[in-house]
Amino acid sequence: MNMGLLHVASDIRTLDAGADYYHVDIFDWHYVKNMCLTPHFISEMSRVTSKPIEAHLYFDNIDESLVDYCISCGAGIITMPSDVVGRSIHRLCDSIHKRGALAGVFLNPYQNVDEIKTYAAELDSLIILSVDPGFSGQDFLESTYERIRDVVDLRRSVSGSFRISVDGGCNPSNFEKLIAAGCDSLILGRGLFDNGPDVEQALASTLYSIRAAEEHLGMLPPQLE
Repeated sequence: MNMGLLHVASDIRTLDAGADYYHVDIFDWHYVKNMCLTPHFISEMSRVTSKPIEAHLYFDNIDESLVDYCISCGAGIITMPSDVVGRSIHRLCDSIHKRGALAGVFLNPYQNVDEIKTYAAELDSLIILSVDPGFSGQDFLESTYERIRDVVDLRRSVSGSFRISVDGGCNPSNFEKLIAAGCDSLILGRGLFDNGPDVEQALASTLYSIRAAEEHLGMLPPQLE
């Protein structure tokens, strides 16, 4: 989440016109050496938007109490590190679904897609990290496109229905290639906020770039002038 924390409410009111959901990174300083936001921040966000909010947990230790707290704070999507939760993923997914929320995991660049094959059908969301976790501004990894295609194949093989998202380095220069590879949603930080002098113009420019990519791929009818 790259919006300025001193004016989150006004930024959200602007972004609501184009955002499908909000993605909130929560770091514990252990999974990676960064610390950012808390579930309580989600509860404050939910006061100014009705859009779904995703809690993206970069935690070394995840249990049902943490997941329950995030949902109680307003998170409608819980995304967890696959390299941490594999031993308890079935129980966690069950707990999340019983609370009426969506369950997801993320894959780091070093991880093989097949690591999640045994439980992929239970997921509602899968995030492919296209940079190493923890810090914004890193260079996008070109291997991401092949990883997206691998995940598309995995989803088909397990008859899954999870949404495929990409997090890290998504911007107008690669929107078309990401969508063409099979990405369902783009998680945007600087890839949105760097596109204009203010949030309103940045959003308009970003939505235009996404629509242009989809039109070029034949996914949308041409827009009438």
